[in-house]
Amino acid sequence: MAAFAAAMVFSACTGNKTVEEDLDFEKATPEAVVSALAEKLQTGDATVIKTAIETVQTQLSKLLEGTDVTKITEYTNKIKAFIEENAETLKGFNIDVAPLAAVFDQAAAIPGVAIDGAQNAAEDAVDGAIDAAQDAVDGAVDAVEGAVNDAVDAAKGAVNDAVDAANKAANDAADAANKAVEDGKAKTNKAIQDAADKLKL
Repeated sequence: MAAFAAAMVFSACTGNKTVEEDLDFEKATPEAVVSALAEKLQTGDATVIKTAIETVQTQLSKLLEGTDVTKITEYTNKIKAFIEENAETLKGFNIDVAPLAAVFDQAAAIPGVAIDGAQNAAEDAVDGAIDAAQDAVDGAVDAVEGAVNDAVDAAKGAVNDAVDAANKAANDAADAANKAVEDGKAKTNKAIQDAADKLKL
């Protein structure tokens, strides 16, 4: 009632028809209601806009008390689409559309009422595509990192094998050299001993 009174005062000052007449579901089609809301929004007057939103909320709540599913669907879808399209503008005027959104939810809960979720579905599809793309990027990055890590591990393994082989070769060479020295010493000692034995004779 407060919203209605405010609307009547505004009407008296401007000489235009009242907000109630603009947004009366008994007199205005869904398209006319949306057109009226657009006109109120274009005024840039937060009070006028707030009154219009409250009036639509009241009218829609009354409509939900009836049994005309088709009418409920038509008005709810048109108004819901308008509110969603102008959400940012309404926020700029500090208009709280949460109560009206709650009425939309009530309408959606009525059996047979088909509330258009195309916009939400599109947003979900976009979000899903973004998530899928991000997952693909993350997967590619992980694959590349895995390949790089595998290559690094393989290279480290090859280096370690080469070092081990070089160490073994060095050790084998050292052992062979030591054996050659020992053999040389043994032969030298034997030759000296043989020479000494011959001198004794």
